[in-house]
Amino acid sequence: MIRRFRVWASAALLAPTLTVHAAPLTIYAAMGYDQAVVSAFTHATGIPVNLVHLSTGPLLARVQAEGSRPQWDMVWFDGELAMRAFADRRMLRCGATPHVNYTIAGRALVPADHCYAPVAATYAATMLVDAAQLPAAAWPRTWDDLAAPRLRGRVGMNNPAISGPTFPFVAGMLQQRGDAAGEAYFTALKHNGLRVFPTNSVTLRALQYHQIAVAVVQSSAALGFARGRPNLHLVMPAPCTALASDIGIGAQVQGKTLDDARRFEAFLLSPAGQHALQSGDPDADSNAQPLIAGVAAPAAVATLHPTGVQHLDPARWGVRESALDAWFTDHVVR
Repeated sequence: MIRRFRVWASAALLAPTLTVHAAPLTIYAAMGYDQAVVSAFTHATGIPVNLVHLSTGPLLARVQAEGSRPQWDMVWFDGELAMRAFADRRMLRCGATPHVNYTIAGRALVPADHCYAPVAATYAATMLVDAAQLPAAAWPRTWDDLAAPRLRGRVGMNNPAISGPTFPFVAGMLQQRGDAAGEAYFTALKHNGLRVFPTNSVTLRALQYHQIAVAVVQSSAALGFARGRPNLHLVMPAPCTALASDIGIGAQVQGKTLDDARRFEAFLLSPAGQHALQSGDPDADSNAQPLIAGVAAPAAVATLHPTGVQHLDPARWGVRESALDAWFTDHVVR
């Protein structure tokens, strides 16, 4: 069966309007630059937005708790695995795509059913090493090095049950090694004194105050934190798991609210929206690889040299997120 997808023109959606908007567009977002993009959008269109900013884990928990009575119109976060799970549960409006000139990498991330749109990309995990604490000879060069005796108690990472971008790192290790070997890897880290913190910012503060010497965090956070700190060095072992940020519109959204949601999506993927994205959170999320043709990458992103880049199958891993988060909590955190 041939499926037809509607395509709308971004120019028409971004044009100023005199329409009175009775209710704001409600967006649940977990991006560091979300307020900057929302402010630019409202300034350009006059459309009011009710932005609910949360960390990814709490955002996903809130969406799931609201269930069939969602209070959101759009969701926006790092991690196509969870977005795919929402789409499979028919929580997202599918079948339409914005008129966007994606790069080759961007087109590869557009789902076949057009239930959500990729916005930018980072890497789920990198190693940020403090050279003031570790001589170069002691730096980890592979993921297995994190379990070496010389790094006992000196490695920290985020809790995937709270930090959404960390789950793709965990899933990526299981995809590369197999379930049993992947789980054994994380239990080996625990036995070597792995410190587990809630989110990127807490893990990085632990690095700053010498509670740990190696922080395993998302590439965007590592790049932002390393700026101005010459003692910090990024190490990117293979595999590097690519991590897309995505935005989706709720299946329940219709009428004028649907029009506003589509206009926001078109703005976010326009040069103006991408500019706000790249300038809104230079210390973290703005350090992302653009997926829109003609949009240059931030200078810090150009310094990355990932090897063995892998992509996760959203259909395979999205449905396993809750179970794997629970496993990690029971076997690694506790």
